[in-house]
Amino acid sequence: MFSLKEKIRYGAASLGDTAVYNLLVIYALFFMTDIAGVETLAAGHIIFISTIWNAFSIGLIGYLSDRFSFAGGRRLPYMKASIMPMSAALVMMFTVVKGSALFVGIYYTVVMSLLMTAHSFFMIPYEALGADMTTDSGERTSLRSYARFFMGLGNLTSIAILLPLVKLLQSEGLSQERAWQASILGIAVLSALSQIATCRWFSSKTTGLPPKLKQQKTVIKEYWEVFQLKPMRLLLAVTLLVCIANVFSSSSIAYFMKYNLSISEESKSVVFAVMTGFGILMTPILSACTKKGDKRIVMAGCYIGAGILSIGFGIFGINSLLFLCLYIIAFTIGSSAYWQLIYPMLYDISEVDEYQNHRRREATILSLSKIILKVSNACATQLLAGVLFFFGYEPDMLRQSRTALWGIQISLTVVPGILFLTAAVFVLLYPISKTKHEELIRRLRNRC
Repeated sequence: MFSLKEKIRYGAASLGDTAVYNLLVIYALFFMTDIAGVETLAAGHIIFISTIWNAFSIGLIGYLSDRFSFAGGRRLPYMKASIMPMSAALVMMFTVVKGSALFVGIYYTVVMSLLMTAHSFFMIPYEALGADMTTDSGERTSLRSYARFFMGLGNLTSIAILLPLVKLLQSEGLSQERAWQASILGIAVLSALSQIATCRWFSSKTTGLPPKLKQQKTVIKEYWEVFQLKPMRLLLAVTLLVCIANVFSSSSIAYFMKYNLSISEESKSVVFAVMTGFGILMTPILSACTKKGDKRIVMAGCYIGAGILSIGFGIFGINSLLFLCLYIIAFTIGSSAYWQLIYPMLYDISEVDEYQNHRRREATILSLSKIILKVSNACATQLLAGVLFFFGYEPDMLRQSRTALWGIQISLTVVPGILFLTAAVFVLLYPISKTKHEELIRRLRNRC
C-alpha cells in the first residue's frame, strides 16, 4: 500500500506532462494558423510530419527504457535528461518567426519534432514507473487517479489560464506574439518544476535492473510479440478511436468559439474552466466507480454516454455559451475515462506478457500504445485541417461561410460522438477483468 504522500509525489509530474501535451494538441494548429500566419494545410503537414517522426522515436524510447539501466534505474535517467530540452523546445514552438514560407515550415517542423521527442522521453518511462511500483490492480488504479488529478491541474495551467494570461499581457503593452511567448515560458517553467519534483522524490526508489535475457531481440520483434497479445490489440483500437475523437474536439473548439459563437475571451476562459473543473471532478467519481465495479464497464459506460450526448449536440446545435459548456461536460466524461483508466488496463497487460512470453515489458507496452496515439493524432490533425479546408475555412477571414461553420460544428461534436460509441465496443471485448487479473498474479507467483 502506498501512502498519500507517495501517491501525490508520483502524480505531480503529470501536471507538466499534461500541460505540454495539451499545448501541442489544442493550440499548436491554432497558433500556427492564426498567430504565426502559417497556411492551414501547411500547418497540418507540419504536425503530421512531426508526429509520424515521434511515433518512430517512441518505439526506440520504450525499447531502451525496458532494456538498459543506469545508476538511477531504468526510468529516472531518461526522465531527468528530457526536462530541460522539453522546456526550451516548448517556448521555441510558440514563438513567431519571420521568413519565407519554406523557412517557417522547416523551423516549426524541426522544433515540433524535438518537442514531441523530448516529451516522449519523459512520458514513457514515467508512465512505466507506475507498473514497476506494484502489481496490484487496485493500487495501480489509485496511483493513476492521483496522476489524473494532477493532469487536471495541468489542464488548468495550459487551457483555462493561457488565454486570459495572454490577454492580460497584451493589456500591459506586449504584442500578441510576445504575450504568447511569455505565457508559454511561464507554463514551461511550472511544468519543469513539477517533473523535477517527481524525479527528486523517487530518486532512491527506482534502481531496479531490467531482467537478464537469454536471447536479444530486435526492436521490431519486441513490439510484434506485444502486439500479438489480444488484450493489447483491443486497447490499441480504443486508443486509436478515442485519440482521434480528442483531436477533433480539442482542436476544433478554438475555431468553434471564435467563429461559430463569436464569444469573448472571458467566455472562452469560462469554457476551459468548465472543462478543467469537471475533469478534476471526474477523478474521484471514476475512482469510486472502479472500486465498486470493473474498469471495463466503467470505461464503456462513459464512452456510450459521451458518444450519445455528443451526437445529440451536433444534431440539435450549440448556439450559446451554456450549451457549449454542457457539451464540454459530456465530452469530458469520455475523455476522463480514457486518461484515468487506460493506464491501469495497459499495466495489467504486462502480467499477461510475463505469463505468455516470460517477459516484463512495461515501457514497450506503453510505447506501442503511444505510437498508435501519435499516429492517430497525426492523421486526425491532418484530416481536421483537410476538413476545414474542404468546407471553405479561411484563416484570414473574420467571418466564415455557413459551410465552414457547419464543418467546424461536425468536427467538434458528431465525429467524436461516433468514435466514442465505437470505442465502447472494443472496451467491452477487453478480456482482463479484475478477477482474471488476480488469478493471473496467483499463477505467476506459483510459477516462481
